[in-house]
Amino acid sequence: MAFEELIEKMKQTGRFNPGAAFESSDLDIWESEHNMKLPDSFRTILTAGSYDIANFYFHPLKESVDFPGFVLFARWNDDEFALKIDNSDEAVYVLLKGEQPYRKSDTFQEWFRTMADLTARTNNPE
Repeated sequence: MAFEELIEKMKQTGRFNPGAAFESSDLDIWESEHNMKLPDSFRTILTAGSYDIANFYFHPLKESVDFPGFVLFARWNDDEFALKIDNSDEAVYVLLKGEQPYRKSDTFQEWFRTMADLTARTNNPE
């Protein structure tokens, strides 16, 4: 499923807010200041709107203090999600204190689809 279809699915299920999670200009500034290129799917999905996904939320981009070389962008319970700053890949990583970064998904689009599906389940603990 392309990310445009994923956004449409979120709209149809009432989990979409047209207020952008991130402004394109803010992402431009972040990229410039950190010499980083964010994945196109990240930019497209998060400038299109924001998403109601259980106790999951996107937060302002910030470099990880505990895991140098990673930029944090979201949190779900105790899991923090990050991208590599050096653009060596487009994978999304889970960062947990005391553990090594764990590669969760190969792309942001794949990760977002998984998160949307997981949090849409009725047995999702709040």
